[in-house]
Amino acid sequence: MNENGPYYAIVTGASQGLGRAIAEELARRGHNLFLVSLPGTGLPELSASLSGRHNILARFLETDLMRREAPAELLGYVRTNGIEVDVLVNNVGIGHGGAIGEYSDAAIEESIFLNMRCTTLMTNTFAGEMGRNGRAYILNIGSFGGFMPVPYKSIYSATKSYIYNFSLAVREELRGSGVSVSVAMPGGIITNGKVRERVNKLGPLGRINALEPDVAARYLVALMFRGRSVIIPGWTNKVAYYVGCAMPFRLLMVLTRKIFRGVN
Repeated sequence: MNENGPYYAIVTGASQGLGRAIAEELARRGHNLFLVSLPGTGLPELSASLSGRHNILARFLETDLMRREAPAELLGYVRTNGIEVDVLVNNVGIGHGGAIGEYSDAAIEESIFLNMRCTTLMTNTFAGEMGRNGRAYILNIGSFGGFMPVPYKSIYSATKSYIYNFSLAVREELRGSGVSVSVAMPGGIITNGKVRERVNKLGPLGRINALEPDVAARYLVALMFRGRSVIIPGWTNKVAYYVGCAMPFRLLMVLTRKIFRGVN
C-alpha cells in the first residue's frame, strides 16, 4: 500500500465521468483516495478496483451532497478516521440546459446547489484542514462556459462563472498557506452517451473541442500539482478562449445563441 503517510485525495462525484477519471489518474500516481458519490453508484466496487490495481488505500462514503449537512459529515468522518487531506477535487455538478421559463424548480435548485453551494461549502469546510503538514491542492471543476454568458445554458454558465471567480479569489486568500487552488475550465467531456449526442449536435466545432475523460483528467491533475491557477484542457479550447476574448461581445452572443439553441 501507499506508504507516503495517511494523505488522501477527496474526489466528489467520483463514480462516473470526469470524477472517476480523476480518481483513476490520482491512483495511478500512487495517491490514496477518499471517494464520495451517491449511494448505489458503484463506489465500493470502484474503490476495491482502484486499491487492487494501483496498490493504494481507497476509502469511500456514499452520500447525497445536495444535503446541507453532507460537507460537515465528511469532515467528521475525516477527523474520526485520522485522514489527512492534501487534495480536494470538487467535481460534483450538473449541466441542465434549456430556455429560461422552461426549467423545472428542481433543475434550478440542483444547478445552483451542486454547482455553486456544494463547491463553496466543501472548500470552506476543508481549506482549514489542508496544508498544515505540507503542500495541498484544491481543484474546482468549472467549465469553458463559465468564461461567458451562454444562451440556453444560462444557469449552468452563470454557476460556472461563479466557480471561476470564487476559485481565483480563494487562491489569493490562501497564498502562502501551502494550499494551492486551481480551477479547471474544460469544454465538452464525453462522459456518457447523452453528452456524446449533445456534442454531436454542436457539429464539427463541438466534436473537435470535446475530450475523453481520461485525457482531460491526466492534464488537469498534472497542472493541479504544478500549481496552475486556471487550467483549460485541449489546445482547441485554448484557441477558442483567445478568439472569444478578441471577438466583439455582441457577435459572441449571437454565435453562442445559434450554436446552443436546441442543444440540451
